[in-house]
Amino acid sequence: MIQSMTGFGRAAGTVLGREATVEIKTVNNRFRDVFARLPRQFSALEEPLKKLVGERISRGRVDLSVQVADGGEREKKVSLDLDLARAYHDILTKLKDEFSLSGEVTLQHLSGFRDIIVFEEEELDLEAFQAELGVVVNEALDRLIEMRTVEGQAIVDDFRSRLAAMSGWVDEIDSSRGTVLEEAKTRLEERIKSLAEGVELDQGRLAQETAYLADRSDITEEIVRLRSHFNQFADVLNNGGVAGRRLEFMLQEINREVNTIGSKSSETAITNRVVDLKTELEKLREQVQNVE
Repeated sequence: MIQSMTGFGRAAGTVLGREATVEIKTVNNRFRDVFARLPRQFSALEEPLKKLVGERISRGRVDLSVQVADGGEREKKVSLDLDLARAYHDILTKLKDEFSLSGEVTLQHLSGFRDIIVFEEEELDLEAFQAELGVVVNEALDRLIEMRTVEGQAIVDDFRSRLAAMSGWVDEIDSSRGTVLEEAKTRLEERIKSLAEGVELDQGRLAQETAYLADRSDITEEIVRLRSHFNQFADVLNNGGVAGRRLEFMLQEINREVNTIGSKSSETAITNRVVDLKTELEKLREQVQNVE
């Protein structure tokens, strides 16, 4: 299935007693670039998470955001640094004696030194955390890919509609090229007769010039290649998968054939359809930039 490069996915879950929220946003980009934002204490997981995203996203700019909050279920540990508390008490007592201050050193004084109460962070098993967080990341990726697939189908439908119109215009060009060539031959003969009025024409030379005009104006090969490109383009849409760059290349080839047809014919009937084809090609080029 063809996918768009634009999408958003969000998922949340409990990871080792912590509440984790994962958001993934993608936009179009020539290559795959993954940018991750994680809390500082989980920065070691940045590269593994980028790799996980890369296994499912082939192209586009990817912004991965991970937020982790304490779920309130983990045991909180605090401890007292008695040695540091004694040191503070000795210093305060020494200051009191040195300056003959009244009063005693109290708990209120010591509690002002916050570093004597130590909050012990629970030792985190990063490997286990990564495994459980990966489940949440994959859920967010599922929702992201679902959105990209829906938008991708809309793009495919638009492509098919435009290809059908372009194929019809190529058929019109094909059906009119015989008439156009005959008219060009007639104009050439009339022009030569007008310029050579009163002079006997060399019928052999006239036939050569007419043949040269026919060869120079023949667009049979371009029409055959155009139809082949259209069929290949449709096959890529049907096969799905990562197809953006291939479709871009095929549009370049289609554009080359259309330009050649335009340069070979100055007839209004063909020129108008060449303009129509180029207009649709421009719209297709804009749209294909968002295909993975």
